Amino acid sequence: MKQIFITFNNVVTKINRTMVWLTGIFVLCMSILLTIDVLLRYFFNSPTGWAFDLATWGTGLVGLVLGGYVMSIGKHVRVDFFFEKFSLRVQSMVDMISTLFLYLIVVSFVWLGFDYVTHYYNIGAVSTGGTQMPLWIQWLIIPVGGILIGLQGISKFVEDIYIIATGKKLYDSEIVVTEDEVLDSKGAL
Repeated sequence: MKQIFITFNNVVTKINRTMVWLTGIFVLCMSILLTIDVLLRYFFNSPTGWAFDLATWGTGLVGLVLGGYVMSIGKHVRVDFFFEKFSLRVQSMVDMISTLFLYLIVVSFVWLGFDYVTHYYNIGAVSTGGTQMPLWIQWLIIPVGGILIGLQGISKFVEDIYIIATGKKLYDSEIVVTEDEVLDSKGAL
C-alpha cells in the first residue's frame, strides 16, 4: 500500500514538474513576443492587437497552473514562524486542516471554471483582442489549475495521514522516485 501512495505522489509530482517546464517555455515565448510588441509600438507606432490578450491570459496561466508545483516543494503560503516550531505530527495535523480549506478553493476552481468553459463554448464567445481566441480555451486554465492543485493536495493529505499514524514521513516530497530507484528498508532513498 505504501508503494502505491509513493507511486501516486511520483506521478502527480512529475506532472506538476512538467508543467513548470511547459510554463517556462511559454513565459520565454511570451516575453519575446511582448518585447516585439513594445518595439513595434514605440519605434514604429504600430502595436499588435494580441499583446494584451497574451499578457493577461499568460499571467493567469502561470499563476494557476504552477500552484500544484509550489505545493509539491512546500513553498506555498503559511506562517512558517509558528509552523516550524511544531513537531512533525502537529505540522501534519495543521496541514490536514488547511487541506480542507484548500479543497474549497479547488472545488470552486474546477466547478466554476468548467461552468465558464461550457458557457463560453456554448455561446461561441471569442476574445475582443487581436487574437480572437475562443474564450473557452482561455478559461480552461482555471479548472486545469484546480485539478493540478487538487491532485497535489491529495498527495500531501495521504502523507499527512501517514505521518500522524507513524510519526515518520512517507516519502521525501522534494525527491521524485523513479522506477529504477529502490527504497531501502527504512523507506529512504
